[in-house]
Amino acid sequence: MLTARTLLEADIYVALTRAQEEPEPGVELLPAPGFEPGVNMTEGPDAWVYASPVGEITIPYASEKSATLTGAHWGLGRSRLVDAAEWVAVGRLYWERGVEADMAYNGEPGRERNLVALNYELAAEAIAEAIKFLPEGADRVPDEAIWTTYGADILADDPYAVTRARLEEDLETYRGTLADFRSLHGTGDS
Repeated sequence: MLTARTLLEADIYVALTRAQEEPEPGVELLPAPGFEPGVNMTEGPDAWVYASPVGEITIPYASEKSATLTGAHWGLGRSRLVDAAEWVAVGRLYWERGVEADMAYNGEPGRERNLVALNYELAAEAIAEAIKFLPEGADRVPDEAIWTTYGADILADDPYAVTRARLEEDLETYRGTLADFRSLHGTGDS
């Protein structure tokens, strides 16, 4: 059985896996079906079990709680479900969604402001997830950190996607965009 660190990681894993089943793999990442207790989500003594469209995924309560307490949306440690190149794609997706939402944002506090900031934040966190696969002092993520077909396709399209220089540049861009947005529009609902 697969194990996700958080509910959000389970969701993105399902979206990535389902995207590979589409006629144009990886073009669109749609959210997984919602978590519905008693329907596709059961509670066990130590974990939820999510009966996803791509198989059962266990999400330990302790892992979800630790991630929530530390603000790590995707979870602590390194992913065993999403490879380094896929995290790069996830980062780009959230950054593009953030830019699109930012362009439509009217400057008022509230849900729309929070959505823009969350997209930029998730983009930066996704790149930080990819960086977790970089060995200390290495110039690029090792080949074994790319284990999915989608990840291999990303690397084939852009051989520099998982280099230290590119990952650090993307992280700086996404964090900078978030900081600029917060500087201009504030950091909360009020």
